[in-house]
Amino acid sequence: MNTVELRPVPLGTALVTPQRTPTRKPLCADRPDDWDLDTGTPDTWRNAIELCNACPLLEQCSELADSLTARGDVPRAMIWAGIPYDSTGKIVENLDRYRAAPLDHRRPLQIIRLGDRPSIGAAPVPVPHRHLVLGQALSPTRTSA
Repeated sequence: MNTVELRPVPLGTALVTPQRTPTRKPLCADRPDDWDLDTGTPDTWRNAIELCNACPLLEQCSELADSLTARGDVPRAMIWAGIPYDSTGKIVENLDRYRAAPLDHRRPLQIIRLGDRPSIGAAPVPVPHRHLVLGQALSPTRTSA
């Protein structure tokens, strides 16, 4: 991403095109998945933390993370400013023991039938048929008291 630097031009001079100065791009912008704790491995996360610590924008990034944390918007499931956060926003101390999704040790769902199984050939319960004719009053039903 580039920014445009505008300088005042004295009156009576020719038009000058503004000079473009490249902005500093963080290292995480090229491969954001390496900073995502929902994907990747502990080795890729450690590499991302090392890249964060060597980044020239580390100070600005950590200030932004601090300001977001102060207002209650903690980073979730990512590495931000060299600090790994889990999905609840807590700092991950040991990347080797971190799991993005907890293992499910529950037994699979079983359907337990308490009554008789309906027979396949059983006739359906008869349902009264109703005929509505638009524009005519309805006749009273036998079920009303």
